[in-house]
Amino acid sequence: MPESVLAGPLARGSFDGVAATAERPSLAFASRVGQGVNTGQAWDLASGAPLGPPIPGFPADRADWAFGLPAGSPTVAWTHRDRLHVHDLGTGGELTLDAQPDLVGLTVHHGRGAVVAVFGPANDAQVAVWDALTGDRLADFRLWLGHRSAIGRRLLHAAPAAGALAGLTGDSAVTLLDLERGEEIATAPSGARPPAMALAPSPDGLVLLSTAPEGLGVHGLDGDRLATLATPAPCDQVAAALVDGHLLVAAALQDAPDTLLAWNAAAPAPSHRIRLPSPANDLALAPDGTLLAATDTALYTAPLST
Repeated sequence: MPESVLAGPLARGSFDGVAATAERPSLAFASRVGQGVNTGQAWDLASGAPLGPPIPGFPADRADWAFGLPAGSPTVAWTHRDRLHVHDLGTGGELTLDAQPDLVGLTVHHGRGAVVAVFGPANDAQVAVWDALTGDRLADFRLWLGHRSAIGRRLLHAAPAAGALAGLTGDSAVTLLDLERGEEIATAPSGARPPAMALAPSPDGLVLLSTAPEGLGVHGLDGDRLATLATPAPCDQVAAALVDGHLLVAAALQDAPDTLLAWNAAAPAPSHRIRLPSPANDLALAPDGTLLAATDTALYTAPLST
């Protein structure tokens, strides 16, 4: 039987999105619905304290913002009013670019922290990479998206653990992009829709997590399935992290989004079960094993052990 874990509120309020760093220090960022305006807020998970002041005018759509440690300093990027903002939470410095992309992510480009953006349309999409500190254009290349635009897709990134690699979800596969070379390098099929919900470091290198009727799939970047995690019902809202040398995975049950399951990917059966007071809107896993759930009543955390 999975171990029952109690979730506690990190902050009260209505939260629609949450992300965590892929490497230590364990930090999180969440978007919060306010009265007339959304805000974004970073958190230090070791102390449970806010990291810096809230950011007003923050987007609600998860595709419009990204958080991570692209060059050792916590950075958040978001779009607002035809501008792309890149804010270094460590120094307080902020860069503003004249751009309104469909998807935003963070990456490492030849050792420099960078922001990556994807613009439609489907038959002639553009990928652009800028230095997160200076705004210098580092890469710019075209991408074929088949018969769909970038809207509705997800840009999978895990800076700095993923290096210059990012994944762009499609109908039945993930397109892997090398942002330093400025080109598509591979397509990893999964057979699921959506094809992948997370990109994360693992003991086997970078892996893609995808939902499927038979369970959660853990795939290498070549598309090979490394593991299948058993689920009692279809899942969504998947998150993953490398914690003390183990790949931990968490997901919400599709028909009961207030019930979360977690796995140590070395075994197929779930290791933890977490009940939330309200359904999860988004999930994140931090490298210290903290599971975060954004809900309409609070931002909840639960500790997961390996």
